[in-house]
Amino acid sequence: MDALKSGHAWTTDPIERHRFNIKRARVRDVMIAAYPGSGSALISNILTELGFAHLDPYSEVLDADGTAAVIPDMVPYRSRLAATAAADAAGHTGGSGIRFVKNHQAPRHLAGVPFGGAVLLVRDPRDAIYSSYRYFRGFSRFWWPDSDKGQGTFGEYLDGLGVNDEPPIEGWVDFYRAWHATLPTLPRHAILRFEDLKTDPVAVVATLLRSFGVPKPEASINRAVERSSFEHMRAHEERIVAGQADASAAGQSMLMRRGKVNEWREWFDDSALAARFLGPDLVEVASLFGYRLGRERNDYGGR
Repeated sequence: MDALKSGHAWTTDPIERHRFNIKRARVRDVMIAAYPGSGSALISNILTELGFAHLDPYSEVLDADGTAAVIPDMVPYRSRLAATAAADAAGHTGGSGIRFVKNHQAPRHLAGVPFGGAVLLVRDPRDAIYSSYRYFRGFSRFWWPDSDKGQGTFGEYLDGLGVNDEPPIEGWVDFYRAWHATLPTLPRHAILRFEDLKTDPVAVVATLLRSFGVPKPEASINRAVERSSFEHMRAHEERIVAGQADASAAGQSMLMRRGKVNEWREWFDDSALAARFLGPDLVEVASLFGYRLGRERNDYGGR
């Protein structure tokens, strides 16, 4: 592959690599647009278990013709993800049909790219931003060896820069506002809430696949969901890390966190932190997806 041979995409900053890759997307590609911490690992595992091709633009490189290759240095990291590891070992590409692409970039970075549609994966911003913080706490130095992103308190993280070097809350607002406006302009699109995926996964995945014209039997979806449970994926990751000669090569923390719905309730009694999530822009954009941030008793399903 030309990108791999040139050494371009895996020696650059991971955000640059991400943007480089998605600009080479093709009409078969469906973006799974999500703020980090919103459940990308869960839905990608389910889709891979179902036999669909799935591209991670951080750990793979797209060639000019749209074909993908895993970056060799990323194999230990990818091996932590159960379905990804199995697909890599089998050399499985998911055939020539639809391909799902992990994407943490705003739609402006896809201007002029002929991709085939998007799934907007959204999670309560209090949980998504906190989960993103926890990821950076464990893995920022894997991606950026000199980084201190996420190494302080959650409050300090909110005062700093998150993904794409944007303030975390402002970045969440801008990301979902832009994608919500862009979806109707795409050939096919869907909105998928993390909370619904956790509470009724089989029905949610079946609806998602039908909306893109690629239905699967319920038994297949059931199996994919079972093999994508936190317990199954965490057990796989623990086995992989235990067997790695140098676990630090892929980061010491665990990728698989519990992915709990309404985890924010565990820290929201901190009035200073809670107030940070009541800004009018955040409340407005969150309400587009049924999150009622300004209410005293808040549940995720408020549409």
